[in-house]
Amino acid sequence: MEDCKELRIEADTFEKLRRDADIVLQRALGTMKEKESMEGKVTITIDIKLVPDFIPNYDPQVKGETRKILKPKFDHKVTSAINIKNEEKGSVNPEMAMVWDEQKQEYVLTYVNNTEQRSIFDTDFQEAMNEPKENELPLLEGEVVDETALPGPVEGEVKIEDFREDDEPEDDGYGYEDID
Repeated sequence: MEDCKELRIEADTFEKLRRDADIVLQRALGTMKEKESMEGKVTITIDIKLVPDFIPNYDPQVKGETRKILKPKFDHKVTSAINIKNEEKGSVNPEMAMVWDEQKQEYVLTYVNNTEQRSIFDTDFQEAMNEPKENELPLLEGEVVDETALPGPVEGEVKIEDFREDDEPEDDGYGYEDID
């Protein structure tokens, strides 16, 4: 047939599609090299619609004043996907038990108490810690040397000032010595 265009990918009809595919391919390769990605994908999709049209009929072999023709419409899309995956993962296992808190009306985490492994959170230890102060009983078993002892000056304590001689000049805080 004379005066026609081929419907092949390599034909002039799809020149714009091939040009767009080449552009996307080159960009994808550049991005892969830049991002050091070893895998990528270029996808070409062609949506085809056949649009019916009625034209005046001058063909002696077709009856009627008009005749129906189909006009194809080709829409294309060229996309690339580069496989670059960034991922953060984590896990939390607090080794605690989830219990309902009546006061807060929500679930909370609590230490697993009263097991073979002893801890300061065990019931007997907490009871001893929370006893009223008026009992004056030691909280832990064992002998207490001086329950009234507080940090502060101790009798017979040696201080740095005890080693300073009276004829030494007082330090002015600049960190150097005066030379006479």
